Amino acid sequence: MLALGLQKINAAGEASRIALIRGDATGLPAGDRSVDAVTMAFGIRNVQCPEVACAEMARVLRPGGRLAILEFGVPRIPGISALYLWYFTHVLPLIGRAISGHGAAYSYLPASVGTFAPPAEFVQTLRRVGFTDVRADPLTFGIVYLYTAVRGW
Repeated sequence: MLALGLQKINAAGEASRIALIRGDATGLPAGDRSVDAVTMAFGIRNVQCPEVACAEMARVLRPGGRLAILEFGVPRIPGISALYLWYFTHVLPLIGRAISGHGAAYSYLPASVGTFAPPAEFVQTLRRVGFTDVRADPLTFGIVYLYTAVRGW
């Protein structure tokens, strides 16, 4: 993903303004208040202590810096929720195993989503570590959530 991102940055002529870094979410390789934006996609649920990772993201963001996290969720609409959970726990693992040959990964996915904090709870975590203007916007009926926030002053 970083290699593709770097290609896009170079193609846009923004290499002098944008640097991509990779690191452990609980120990980011960046100085205090040194970055304008932090993004994470489908990873925060896999961090052993999400609150520590969120505090670390707040640490490296400049005041007013933006955070965007995409993460799987569970739809809250009763009929859609039941259908999605059945598909997610029974059908998706079978398809994943058949296509990839890696059954464990497709069994792990529903388990990790099921144990991640509900949106309201994760929003509170973000506020606790210093973020403001925190939002949890459901996408695709709540199968995915986009969490956005601003680093407080």
